[in-house]
Amino acid sequence: MNKALANIIFTGFMFLLFTFAWIEALNFTRLAQFFPLYISLAGSTLSLVYLLKTLVDYKKETTAEERAEHILILKPLRYIGWVIGYLILIYVFGFIISTAVFLFVFLIYESRMKVMQSLLSMAITLVVVTYLSAAINIEWPASLLGL
Repeated sequence: MNKALANIIFTGFMFLLFTFAWIEALNFTRLAQFFPLYISLAGSTLSLVYLLKTLVDYKKETTAEERAEHILILKPLRYIGWVIGYLILIYVFGFIISTAVFLFVFLIYESRMKVMQSLLSMAITLVVVTYLSAAINIEWPASLLGL
């Protein structure tokens, strides 16, 4: 598998994820569906456009030798794992707690940030999300644990 093909697979996964999110958002109450529906519709549309562009470029610009170039499949799968892990955290613990945990762990392991920088980034993100949630009156769905 080459790098371009891994990019196509990852983009396809993101398209499916955003599409599933907007389909699920249709089941929310009218007020609760505003934010997730429009964000996931935008993500689905943009990822589909990028996926189609990438597929066309892949067919046009790659030769047989380039298509045969191998890369490790684990790198894209690792990031897909991060996204799936974040979704599982949201399902179990709720959005705010999951965002804090995910962002901190991701910044430490993937970005190699120092602990204080990660804590500061996490804190700023949580303040902004909390403020915007209050400003536009978003009620986050209950988690599995009711948090």
